[in-house]
Amino acid sequence: MCKSFSMANPEPLLTSAEACDILGVDRSTLTRWITRGQIEAAQKLPGGTGAWLFTRAEIERARREQEDRAEAAS
Repeated sequence: MCKSFSMANPEPLLTSAEACDILGVDRSTLTRWITRGQIEAAQKLPGGTGAWLFTRAEIERARREQEDRAEAAS
């Protein structure tokens, strides 16, 4: 479910809140998409309530897919 993340070429990671803003969805929707495998987290911070982190590329990919589905439906 999480990609392995290499520190050799670090890419700034986005928080769940930033991902939700870009995608225009609620945090519960983002969590559901992670569970369903629709979006892949780059990392999950430790702990039961540890935050999910995402690459910008993954969030942009998910945004494009969301826009394509909306366009196909109209």
